Formats: sequence, structure tokens, C-alpha cells
Amino acid sequence: MSTERSALAKNTVIQVIGKIVGTVLGLVTFWLLIHTLDDPGYGALTKAQTFASVFAILVDFGLTLTTAQMISEPGADEKKILGTIFSVRVVSALLFLSLAPISALFIPATPDERLAILFFAGAFFFSSIAQVFVGVFQKRLMLTQATLAETANRFVAFLGVFAVWFWHLGLGAAAFAFVIGGVVHVALMLRSVQKYIPMALSFDRKIAKTIFQKSWPIGISIFFNLLYLKGDVLFMWLFGRSDTEIGYYGGAYKVIDVVTTVPTTLMGLLLPLLVAAWAAHNRPLFTKRMQDGFDMLVMLGVPFAFGSVFCGVAVMTLIKPSLGPAGQILAILGPTATAVFLGSLFSYTVVAIGKQRAMTFAYAFVATLTLIGYAIFIPRFGMWAAAAMSLFAETLIGIIAAVVVMRHTQWRPDLKMFMKCLGASLVMAFGLYALRNTSAFISVPIGTALYITTLAAFGGPSPKSLLRLFRPDPGIVV
Repeated sequence: MSTERSALAKNTVIQVIGKIVGTVLGLVTFWLLIHTLDDPGYGALTKAQTFASVFAILVDFGLTLTTAQMISEPGADEKKILGTIFSVRVVSALLFLSLAPISALFIPATPDERLAILFFAGAFFFSSIAQVFVGVFQKRLMLTQATLAETANRFVAFLGVFAVWFWHLGLGAAAFAFVIGGVVHVALMLRSVQKYIPMALSFDRKIAKTIFQKSWPIGISIFFNLLYLKGDVLFMWLFGRSDTEIGYYGGAYKVIDVVTTVPTTLMGLLLPLLVAAWAAHNRPLFTKRMQDGFDMLVMLGVPFAFGSVFCGVAVMTLIKPSLGPAGQILAILGPTATAVFLGSLFSYTVVAIGKQRAMTFAYAFVATLTLIGYAIFIPRFGMWAAAAMSLFAETLIGIIAAVVVMRHTQWRPDLKMFMKCLGASLVMAFGLYALRNTSAFISVPIGTALYITTLAAFGGPSPKSLLRLFRPDPGIVV
């Protein structure tokens, strides 16, 4: 047991370090892009990336979550399942992502934007292939290889963007840098997964049918999900908002994208454990996992909502003085990230308990309301409306997912940790307000330290207690 805990601790530390390095690389890459392309140029990059990402999300069709769920079930034939999903992913990725540059010919875009869409489609192709293999490492609670591959992707993309910044190569070259990173990502993932499962393209009709039955509710949900996730930028583009404004919005959202990789990573680790506990009808263990996950996500997500309000402008203007409006938008998008943190627990648990179909109507309902909101308010209020509707959508879908999970599992969260985190965040907020005229170099570290110490004083969790979240139960095989 001590050896298992030592390996788990080492694996967790590597993931944390990898996430920190990846976050830093992502932010530095963003800094280089916003400076080499200027605000309008970054707006054009945001449009191209968003347009291509719509097709990338369609490619997923729920296969990433379905992979982790299916291979985590007792007696699963990993080789056959993974080979079939790999084949389906390659074909679907080629099909859908080839439509991105073709469709770009029929939209109001410049030649540089169309070239960027082509390159981003290529980058998403390789990324989508790499995501197929994540479930293998999630099942074994060994995400070290996946973390290293993702970090290598970010580092190579950073080097490419640095070259673009150094030689002033422009929009198309900036997008191509992400293609190179994607190639490195999928190559490293393929190499790593071979240590566990001999990987090859294969197709099993029975497994493919099961995959489709499990994934189509997730796929339909993802389709409606992307309507409100990507509709903000697309509607701003459609209604003629300037590239500068889209650049401000895209800059603020970049911070949110970086931050929300945290709940995705945590829930990627927790999903196989929830699947195993639920499949074994071990309600006490399932309840324990849910509460630990809730406490972890609350502890990380709640302070971000307060921090973004008081530090948003300081953080964005530190990146570039002209990004003050992006910092103001971050004050709205920060609470949106908090909604993603909490909502991710319930969205992933819906998959773990096999209730994906119950969420299909919910995603359609939320997407419809959000799109109506975009159409009504974006022409008048621009990026402010886009940010407000994003907050509305993420909050509502999180609430609905929570209702579905609690209804089918009878689990109810203990809110003690939430109240402690809320209290510590309020104390942090007072401190940040007093430091509102200082640099983010000063206010952010002080605010973080204030939150951590206050939470500890309120009886917050110790690092050792947090580690138990990802400790497999010896009585259940995952």
C-alpha cells in the first residue's frame, strides 16, 4: 500500500507540475500572440480558431468520455474497444475537419483568416486523435504520460509562436505553430499507450454499435453545448463586431480556457473511480468520491470568481496595457469559470451513472435560450452580452446536471467546505480591494496567500486529505 501511495503521490506531483508549466506556456504563448498580431489580429485569430473548433467538437461526438467509461467497466476488452474507437475517430476527424476549410470559402473572411482556419483544422485533427488515448491513462490513474505529451504540445506550439513573434510571420504562421504541436502530441501519446495496449486500427461491429449507443446522447449534448460555447464569438463575427472587440473578448476567454483545464483534468481522474464504484453498487464509496470531488472543485473554483472581479483588469493590462476592456470582461467570465468548475462534477457524473440521455433535452433547451440571447443582445451590447450569456448558460446547465445526478443517486453535497471557501474568498476579496491600485505581480500572490491561510484557519482540507480523492479502493478494480 505504501508503494501504491508513493507512486500515486509522484504521479500527482508530476501532473501538478505539468499543469503549471502548461499554464505558463499557454499564457506566454498568448502574450506573444497578442503582441505580434495586435488586438485586431488576435481577434482574427480568435475567429479562425473558433470556427475550426466547431467542427472539432463535432468530431468528438462523446467518444472521449465514452472511451473512459467503457474501458473502466469490469471485464472490458481494452484492445478491441480502443482499436474500434481509434478507427472511428480517425475517419470522423478526417470527414468533419475537412469541412472547416471548405466551409470557410463561403463565409466573409480574409485569405489570411481562411488559411488560419485550414491550419487550425489540422491542429484539431491531431488533438482529437490524441484525446482517444486519454482514457487508457485515466483508468490506471497514470496521467503522467498524457500530461507530458500535452506539455510537449504546448512547448512546441510556444516555440513556433516565438518564431512568429521574432520574425513577424503573421496570422497563418501563428496558426501553423499549433499544427506542429499537435503532431508532437499525438506521436507521444501513441508511443506511451503502446506500453499498455498494442495499438492498431481495427473495427468490431458489435463494439462499434455499443459505442454509438453510449456516445450518441453525449454527442448530441456536445452539439448543443457547442452552440452556446462557440456561438458567442461566431455571433459577434456575424453581427459585425470589430476584430478589436473580438480580440478583447478572446483575450479574456483565453484566461478562462487555461483555468478550466483544471476541472477537466481532475474529473478525468475521478471519472473511472466513479464508474467503478457505481458499477459495483458501492454507494458509500460513490458518495465519498462525490463529496471529495465537490470539496476539491469548490476549493479551487470559488476564489476565482472573486479574484477575477478585483484582479481582472490588473492581470490583463499586465499582459498588454491596451487590454483593459478584456479585464473588465474577465470580471464576468470569472464567475463563468466557477460555474464550469462546479458543473463539471455533475456533467461527468451523468456519464458515470449512464444518464447521458437525460441531459440531451437540457442541452438543447439551454442552447436555444442562449442563442436567442446572443441574437437579441449582442448587436446592441457586443462582448458584454456574450460574456453575460456565457455565464447564464454555464450556470443553468450546471444546475440541471446537478438535479439529474442528485435525483438518480440520492446524493446530496455537504456544504461545509463550500461555506469555508466562500468565507475565505470574501476575506481575500477585501484584501484585493485594498490592493486594487497595485500591480498584478503584487495583488495576485498576496490574494492567493490570503485565501490559502484563511481557508486553513477556517479548517480547510490538508494536502494529505486531498490526495485521497484519487486513491483507488483496494476492493474495486479500475
